[in-house]
Amino acid sequence: MIKASRSSNIPSHSLYANDIMVYCKGKQSCLLALRDTFTRYALASGQMINANKSTIFSGSIPPSRLHHLAQLIGFSIGLLPFSYLGVPIFKGKPKSLHFQPLADKIKLKLSAWKASLLSISSIIQLVKSVIQGILIHSITVYSWPISLLKDLERCIKNFI
Repeated sequence: MIKASRSSNIPSHSLYANDIMVYCKGKQSCLLALRDTFTRYALASGQMINANKSTIFSGSIPPSRLHHLAQLIGFSIGLLPFSYLGVPIFKGKPKSLHFQPLADKIKLKLSAWKASLLSISSIIQLVKSVIQGILIHSITVYSWPISLLKDLERCIKNFI
């Protein structure tokens, strides 16, 4: 675990299907250790990391240093913010602007369903299974701003 603040830690990695997201400090020694781990994994398993599909993201490393570190491990450089598995990844405190695209996606789904002739039980099932699923997935990662949640709640109530 990486220390984020006195009261919280950042996980060292996230795994999903054939993706891995590794979190580490931007020290050259950390990235050399990571490159060594990838090499040992490839020798043991026969599976190689595809550097063409791999990206390094940074919150606060100067651009010249970031280029050096990216060349060191052979990854391309990505820009923050970006979305991973439907959840925004960004630097800093969660703000409405980070979640607005996801909120807009939910509102778009609601407006598309509004034209359908659905029973009240079908409407409630759609909200529970689809809309709440989207929200729960991202809320497990971040605390959403209350104002945005209240706006979505109003849209869901209007839909129902």
